[in-house]
Amino acid sequence: MPRLVFRFVRTPAALLAAALFAALPALGQETAADTAVAAEPATPKEPEPLWEIGAVAIAAYQPAYPGSDQDFARLRILPFGIYRGSLLHADGNGIGLRAFRSPRFEWDVSGSGSFGSSANQVHARDGMPSIGTLLEIGPALKVNLGDLLDAKRDARLTQLEIPIRAVFDVSDGFAHRGWTFEPRLSHTAWTGKTFTLVVSASMLFADRSLNHLYYGVDAPYATADRPAYDASAGLVATRLSASLRHRISGSLRLQYFAQVETVGGAANEASPLVRSHQDAGVGISLIWGVWHSAESGTE
Repeated sequence: MPRLVFRFVRTPAALLAAALFAALPALGQETAADTAVAAEPATPKEPEPLWEIGAVAIAAYQPAYPGSDQDFARLRILPFGIYRGSLLHADGNGIGLRAFRSPRFEWDVSGSGSFGSSANQVHARDGMPSIGTLLEIGPALKVNLGDLLDAKRDARLTQLEIPIRAVFDVSDGFAHRGWTFEPRLSHTAWTGKTFTLVVSASMLFADRSLNHLYYGVDAPYATADRPAYDASAGLVATRLSASLRHRISGSLRLQYFAQVETVGGAANEASPLVRSHQDAGVGISLIWGVWHSAESGTE
């Protein structure tokens, strides 16, 4: 489930992405990037516009899904939108109502996505149905912890995010595929005027329906080296991620991301579709705010 966070979503969903992409970490989240995460640096900077509309280009090299032994290069160019209002905000950290925001807790909508995997390309799934491009969206509780590490530190720079997301297949009319739960601890390790380094750790869980999409083998698709397998709900993968964000100008931003993950101890580690227990992914995204308001937004 290589993820796209900007907590980055994907392709046939381009129109929907225009409205929701700001809630998604820069394509990569699950495999190199649920690169979603901490708040923007607390260092002084120029006010940002109330709204922005533009495009994001995302290139990644990542496994077909957690446990796959094949890696693929992927490229997507998508529209995005950001709104920084005093009551409603929609940006790289999610969509939320500021009325429900406090110094310690935040409540918003969290998004993520993952590239599809064609059965014609993934040898382990030869002859099986392809995995479509998936969009995930749902509520998320964020707990700001930075000030507990250092009383002078912005609380948002260390954050525990607890999201529950519904998963939809944008390649199949947005059919519902299941649910995910991925608690994530993010820490802004370093921040400067133009660069921010964020590291995070997470554990991805999924219900039986979604896990069967990835790891189940129905009887008609069983072979001598791929026996039938009934997937169960539970842990999908444990992940460590890093994201380096570079603000080139007010309208142009780069994000480099990397992720390592393991399916060791996962609920479906015994699936014949698990061919590698550890994998890694890397990627880069370029975000260009083509149009923006003259009015400044709210931090």
